Amino acid sequence: MTDCLRSMTGFGSGSREAGNVRVKVELRSVNHRYLKVASHLPDSFSSLQWQIDNYLRENIERGSLSLSIQLEDADEGADNCGFEQIKRNYDRLCALRDEMAPGQEVKISDAILLQGQDGLGYKVDEKSNGVLMDALEDAVADLRQMQQNEGERLLEEFNRILDCVEKGIGELEEALPGAMQWLGERFHERIRQWVEPIGVDLDPQDLAREIGILAERSDITEELTRLRGHLIEYRKVILGGGRVGRRLDFLTQEMFREANTMASKLPRHDLAHTVVEIKVQVDRLREQTQNIE
Repeated sequence: MTDCLRSMTGFGSGSREAGNVRVKVELRSVNHRYLKVASHLPDSFSSLQWQIDNYLRENIERGSLSLSIQLEDADEGADNCGFEQIKRNYDRLCALRDEMAPGQEVKISDAILLQGQDGLGYKVDEKSNGVLMDALEDAVADLRQMQQNEGERLLEEFNRILDCVEKGIGELEEALPGAMQWLGERFHERIRQWVEPIGVDLDPQDLAREIGILAERSDITEELTRLRGHLIEYRKVILGGGRVGRRLDFLTQEMFREANTMASKLPRHDLAHTVVEIKVQVDRLREQTQNIE
């Protein structure tokens, strides 16, 4: 049974209620080499930090995660703008001001900033803790679905790029025998031009051996074979899905190394254009691969 291919980029949210409190969880994820979690928890939920981090590590392997948790009054009704909540916050601030700092100004902006914060009448208890974990579970499921959808789009892009690279390999494999024959003739002519002016006679066997050595240095048969093997393995890995980002990173690095070697060895300019196009496609593949978990 295969697993899904997932991107590291995504957003998820969850919302649950407990008594007079609504817990809202938002989870954002972007690319990162390892798993990095940044949590923004209200003080009343700070005791759950370890449990939250463990849950995220059990369900997500890589990515830079930003977790935000907000508390709201669950009985706001149809007051979408939170007007009544702002009024209650303002009244509480005024009462706190009268007790602790009479005469100090209380601004409406201060009451607005308190929306979603605990400590002004929100009752957070063990039940609320359970509701938070339920909301977190919903947010993770929402995030994973978005990452899966993005992974499916990336899978289509991977196959398109791999097809382009495979096409270039086929063109090089077809043209390589003729290119090597052309190269041998070119080396033979060059050596003849070098030795004739000084009257040196070369043994045919020695000449053939030297031409063979020079031609071998420009032969990219091994690089083409290894590159094709990496393509086959890459297709196999993305077909299996799962958490394969690191393996795909390694394969694209190897592909790029083979493409670079071919570019440095092949002297034919017409074929060099094909190698350059392969390098461009492999670089695109490497860039897109960095999005995979």
